[in-house]
Amino acid sequence: MCGIVGGIGNIDFHNYLIEGLKKLDYRGYDSAGLAFMKGGKVELHRAMGKVSDLEAITPKFTGASVGIAHTRWATHGEPSEINAHPQKSNEGIFYIVHNGVIENFRELKSALRQEGYIFYSKTDTEVIANLLESHYKKEKDVLRAIEETQAELQGSYACAIIFALDPEHLYFMKNASPLLIGLDGEANYLASDAVPMIPYCNKFIDVEDGEYGRLTASDFEVYRDGKPQEPHYTERNAALLTHDLGDYPHYMLKEIEETPACIRRLVENYFDGTSFLFDQGMINALKKADYVLFLACGTSSYASEVGVRYMRELGKNSDAVIASEWAYDPFIKARNPVYILLSQSGETADLIHCLKIINERGGTSIAITNSKGSTIERKSTYACLLYAGLEVAVASTKSYADQVVFLALLKAAVEGDTDVIKDIRSAIAAQKTVIKQKEDIHEIAKKVKGISDAFFVGRGFDFLACKEGTLKLKEIAYVHSEAYPGGELKHGPIALIQPGTCVFCSISEERLSSQMRNNLEELKARGANIILFSRKALQKKGDAFSYPDIPEYLSPLLSVLCFQYLSYYVALEKDLPIDKPRNLAKSVTVE
Repeated sequence: MCGIVGGIGNIDFHNYLIEGLKKLDYRGYDSAGLAFMKGGKVELHRAMGKVSDLEAITPKFTGASVGIAHTRWATHGEPSEINAHPQKSNEGIFYIVHNGVIENFRELKSALRQEGYIFYSKTDTEVIANLLESHYKKEKDVLRAIEETQAELQGSYACAIIFALDPEHLYFMKNASPLLIGLDGEANYLASDAVPMIPYCNKFIDVEDGEYGRLTASDFEVYRDGKPQEPHYTERNAALLTHDLGDYPHYMLKEIEETPACIRRLVENYFDGTSFLFDQGMINALKKADYVLFLACGTSSYASEVGVRYMRELGKNSDAVIASEWAYDPFIKARNPVYILLSQSGETADLIHCLKIINERGGTSIAITNSKGSTIERKSTYACLLYAGLEVAVASTKSYADQVVFLALLKAAVEGDTDVIKDIRSAIAAQKTVIKQKEDIHEIAKKVKGISDAFFVGRGFDFLACKEGTLKLKEIAYVHSEAYPGGELKHGPIALIQPGTCVFCSISEERLSSQMRNNLEELKARGANIILFSRKALQKKGDAFSYPDIPEYLSPLLSVLCFQYLSYYVALEKDLPIDKPRNLAKSVTVE
């Protein structure tokens, strides 16, 4: 979940490393650090806190030949300067930045202590640095030392490595964590994803699991088990990777309001005006499937639950399971299943674990991701991009909407129903109306900003939207919140209702409207503060906010949009770090 950048050659390293980390700090922002080699010596700077804290203590420098940098989401060892990366080996011949988790670091650390190594940090990364040094002393060859180190490491890692005795090379190794090489005529680059490198190059190599190698300013070498490997070249669309905040105060607000344009772009990529543009093999696989299993985490898991509804409407047996659970209990109850994996980043560790199991079983998988070249996109049977553009805020917003729309398009393609395009266009127009009325939601947020506990309740599609709504209020506004189906309240949760308890609700399905309003009356009778978001056709006096009428199967696009604004504005009123909430990171690349 950390972010790493590195490079070698004719580079303004001060700018590249600092600005690169700023573009990756959605992956972690507990601490940051950098190291560069100049005049045959390595200089190291580290700081607790955000990249701006590192920038403040790093003097301007020029003339470096190689550099690496890191922004951290703590796994081993609390956030501190001593636990920040880069970590170095005891004799200072290896400096390393690392994204991932080494599962057997304790055993390795114990063995290295037997050799006389001393450890100053609590990180697993320092273990890698000393293990490299130990093997180098025996092998007298850096590539062989890396190969031997990889053979001992268990877990995930993407590492950029400076060897202090060699200013002409930048070394790397990778397993189960994302790593890209960026190629340019006068320099070469490394990073966790393409965003920091886009200003410098647009041709990339996806480093595969188990690979390692080294870069010079003009060339590269990639190996596996001592054998040269053919590189996997790819490109990235710079227009979809813009990091510009524009006139917005926060990325979350910007990304919420990019949703209509993202949906329009998604439709344009999968519908040409008369026909759907999905891979026909994928559509045939879905038609033949006797079971469709959705695997995802977090926000994507709530989008996948909408997809379950769509698949069941096609007559398919379907379920959605949290990836971290299925990875360790990979049940299946069908002869011809199709697995649909949803991940904004395409690098979600739990989902990669699931995909490995699926591939080992010879299963058919469909990846739905926003990241071209990501592990899940490359290793699935079929891969589909969301075209949502870069999502910087930790809280996923526009990607949720794109996932729901994609699944609606997929269902429509299987049944050959192009009316979905008209419905989606009506949803886009309705979203724009809600965006224009966002200050009404802001006023609601002002009234509830002091709450410490809340409930979200709904039925049908609205309950699915409430699950995402409660997540947003937790992660952005730090409000303890739970979501329940309206009909489940009397089976226990109603015991928690007392005078003043805040209850948020959405009503969009006509057949469930009266039942849900009856449930709300039961809560109101116990003193709950009901804040109801309703569809125009179902609106009644006293509802807090109403959104335009759209087909009910797309209603989460509006109810979740309202909940996103609600969470944003509550956090704004509480003066919280909206784009970088505590303890969270954007891309969860560790299990």
